[in-house]
Amino acid sequence: MESTPAILLEQPNNRSTLFAIVEQDERTAWFYIYPSEESGKRYNMRSCWLRNLQPGPAHRDIDALAEGIAPMLEVTACNHPEGKEPLDASLLAVIWTPEDDGATLLYNNEIIAVIPGWSLYLEEPVAYAADCIAPSMDGLVLPMPELTADNALLSKTATSIAFWQQWSDEKQNPWKDIQEQLLSTYEACLGPVQQYFAIDNQQWPPMALARFEKNGIVYFITLGVSIRPMPWVEHLYHEQAADFRRMEIGLAVSTNDFSEDEIMQMATGISSLADLPWRSLSWLGEGHTIHSASVPAPFESFILSSALESGIELTMPAMYEDKINLYWASPITAEEREFAHREPNGGYTLLEKMIEQDITQVVKKRESIAL
Repeated sequence: MESTPAILLEQPNNRSTLFAIVEQDERTAWFYIYPSEESGKRYNMRSCWLRNLQPGPAHRDIDALAEGIAPMLEVTACNHPEGKEPLDASLLAVIWTPEDDGATLLYNNEIIAVIPGWSLYLEEPVAYAADCIAPSMDGLVLPMPELTADNALLSKTATSIAFWQQWSDEKQNPWKDIQEQLLSTYEACLGPVQQYFAIDNQQWPPMALARFEKNGIVYFITLGVSIRPMPWVEHLYHEQAADFRRMEIGLAVSTNDFSEDEIMQMATGISSLADLPWRSLSWLGEGHTIHSASVPAPFESFILSSALESGIELTMPAMYEDKINLYWASPITAEEREFAHREPNGGYTLLEKMIEQDITQVVKKRESIAL
């Protein structure tokens, strides 16, 4: 059996951590999401059958699998037993989820396949195809659910399409309103912004870092990180995901304890965290630790927390009806980070010990706490 597939479409996600590809030979067409070389160390390729171009086999296409080529779907699972016409590459389009971990394939503006983002984190990922009428024999391709108001899969697709349409216009996108809302929230608590730095490296989405000074403390808080929901969170939190998938990051430093150079170096470290979830297809949350070369000795990492906050009243607005979590980045020592990694939820335990010793979000010079 000979089969040389043609690539009809190839499109990376926003940070090129994943690549959507549609391939077609004379027998069948498939939709794939491949990880980049770096992402491939953690994640596997996902696939979704699209259509047979010839009469389907009665059973699972073992012969094709044995030869390492794309199998046809068994005839009992597809709505075109005699085969369907080949796909026209010009009619294909990919819509990535805002998290950048899943994608929907459109054909002539109709949904023909969905590889959901949460499937990236499963040992045996599943996908949904419009031309599939029964689960495939291997269980990896499923029928597309009916379009109903409460259908989570297609509702997610509709949300993704609307999201990218909203941001497709460089002049009419929501950034100005988001920027003004966040700045006014910060200024209401911390006073006028002193400096404003773009930290998006001229990539979408727009992100910035604003500097404030109040009562001997320098504050840096990001703007725009919360535009994107983080990967992983929907899989981990399901119906509660809206409370955990968006964040902004803050840093508060005592000017009595650190020089201007040290303060700006720590601010650089905060900037590098802003895009981390999407560069690494991961997420950040309460108690997470991140190694950083930007913290002064004896520190060597940051721990993120909203629980450390003390002394200011800063209530974050909603973003796309989701909660925005403001995580303060607090430097920790190597010993503290190792302690946090020794047991499940060790970051929470470390934060409890820090709070017990009156450590707040304001960074001051200190020794490693007793553990």
